[in-house]
Amino acid sequence: MRKAAIGSLLLTVGLGTVGGLMFLAAFQFRLEWFADPAPLVAAGPTAAELLRWAAIIDLFSYYLATAVVAYVLWTALRSRGPALADLSTLAALGYVVAGGASAAVLAMVGPMLMYEHVRAGADQAGVALAFGVLVEVVFRAIWQFLDGYLLASWWLGVGLLLLVDQPRLARLSLILSAVVAIGGLFTALDFDVARYAALVVVFALWTTWSIWLIILLWQRLPPFALLPGGGTGRQSSRVREDR
Repeated sequence: MRKAAIGSLLLTVGLGTVGGLMFLAAFQFRLEWFADPAPLVAAGPTAAELLRWAAIIDLFSYYLATAVVAYVLWTALRSRGPALADLSTLAALGYVVAGGASAAVLAMVGPMLMYEHVRAGADQAGVALAFGVLVEVVFRAIWQFLDGYLLASWWLGVGLLLLVDQPRLARLSLILSAVVAIGGLFTALDFDVARYAALVVVFALWTTWSIWLIILLWQRLPPFALLPGGGTGRQSSRVREDR
C-alpha cells in the first residue's frame, strides 16, 4: 500500500508535469487561448494529437493516481476521525470521477472536433461552437470549479487529521484547500487573471505537497508507520505475538 501511494504520487508529479507542458503546446503556448479556447479548434492535427495525449496523461496522473493516494490516506487517518476521513475521501473520489470522466471526454471528443473543423465541407461555425462549449465545460466548469471545491474539501480533511503528528504538512494541506477554494471563486466571478494566478500557485503547492508526502511514506513516519506492508507495523505485530 505504501509503495502504491509513492508510485501514484510520482505519477502525479512527473507525468502530470509532462501533461501540463503538452496542454501548453496544444494551445501553442498562447495563454489567451485558455481564456477563449475557440481558436484552438483550427490549430491543426498536431495540436489535436497533443490535446488528446495531454488529456489522457491528465486522466492517469492527476485523477486515477489521486484515487490511490486518497485511499491510502484514508487507511492511515481514519482512526483519528472516521466521519471526517470518510467525508474528505468521498470528496476526493468525487474529484476523481468528475475530473477523470471530463479528461476522457476531452481526449476523445476534442480532437475529433478539431479534425472535423478542417474537413472539406464541414460546418466550421457549428463545430467551433461545439468545441468551445466542450472546452469551457471541461476546463472551467469541472476542472477549475467543481473539482476545485472537491479538492479543497479533501485537503481540508487531510490537513485537520494530520495536525497531530505532521503539523507542517497539515498546514500546507490547509493552505492548499484555501487557495483552491479562492481560485474556484475567481472562476465563478470570471476573474481570468486572478484565476490563472491561483492555478499556478495551486500546482506549485500541490507538487510540494506530493513530494513531502512521498518522503513521509518512504521513511515510514507517523501516521504511515502502521500501513500494511510497513516495517514498523510488522515489528509491532511480532512484539504483540511475543507478549
